[in-house]
Amino acid sequence: MKKIFTFSLILLSFLFFGWGSTGHKMINKKSVESFPQDMNEFLYWVAELEANSMNADNRKGTDPNEAPKHYIDIDNYPSFINDGRIPQTWDSVVAIYGYNFVIDQGILPWAIMTTIDTLQKTFERRDWTKAILTAADLGHYVADGHMPLHITRNYNGQYTGQNGIHSRYESNMINRYQNQINYSGDSVSFVENINEYVFSFLYRNYIYVDSVLYADSAAKAFAGNTTSDLYYQKMWDFSKEFTVMLFDDASRTLAELIYTAWINAGSPTITTEAEDEINKYFTFNLEQNYPNPFNPSTVIRYHLPCESKVSIKVYNILGKEVSTLVNEIKEAGVHEIKFTNDGEFSSGVYFYTIETEGFTDTKKFVMIK
Repeated sequence: MKKIFTFSLILLSFLFFGWGSTGHKMINKKSVESFPQDMNEFLYWVAELEANSMNADNRKGTDPNEAPKHYIDIDNYPSFINDGRIPQTWDSVVAIYGYNFVIDQGILPWAIMTTIDTLQKTFERRDWTKAILTAADLGHYVADGHMPLHITRNYNGQYTGQNGIHSRYESNMINRYQNQINYSGDSVSFVENINEYVFSFLYRNYIYVDSVLYADSAAKAFAGNTTSDLYYQKMWDFSKEFTVMLFDDASRTLAELIYTAWINAGSPTITTEAEDEINKYFTFNLEQNYPNPFNPSTVIRYHLPCESKVSIKVYNILGKEVSTLVNEIKEAGVHEIKFTNDGEFSSGVYFYTIETEGFTDTKKFVMIK
């Protein structure tokens, strides 16, 4: 994931998804086990944090500013090589190295801090649905910061003759051994200095870059290849201890940062009415169009609890498809579309149907002239 203005970055940004969907879902889901007792009312977030854990990755295809938020090639900074640290404020790092250099190396730590600030503001506004989605994004970035190959220039083993290691480690191996990644919640504390906290875990996790590279090369030496069951078994044997630790640390870190944002926002509580709205928001739902009957236009609203491939089609009374209103991936949330009859359809009864993975529903509307 280098040169963001090239085709190479666009391709790589789709290949390298942090811990892969399996890892990101697990890290977000397990974070609630570390929520302190005074955040018990937020335990129900678990399903939404898991379901929306990949939203940030999926935005890469539509938002050109998203990809650099997922990594930092920290060892391209001379100050990191010399001192083990880099300038940690945005203004200072840009002043010393220049904006283009900083963007090219990735902006993961500042993306994390910006998202924490956004989360605090959503808490302050009591915008609970946005808070859940922002916390899910925060979990994704935090997880990326606990994946060693997201914090090094050698992100795909290209400098050590280990091309392809990124997906072998973060996705292929994790998918095979996910049932052995076991950990539970831990106590969390309020974070006094968020900047230092974020950079500290990045510096700490960088140590494991060499550990991942060694696990790959040692497993290849045993198996004679990088594709067999034996290779992945050995890679897991060599990396299990620190991999489980990184997952554990990522979940606890996410809980700690959510807790800190909540405290900084004044520890707002969720009312019963707000909880009802949240539950409605994070449930698949197709609403009745309005107005109904209509001429010439009507509005159709639908709810998605997670990013989903959505198809909405209109059928006539005989069951023949007459229009496709939506056929694309949509992010979690409440969406609405406007359907207008420009004289193409005759008066009468029609049906509109939504289809997503695991959910279908149909409503009836009436067009009049």
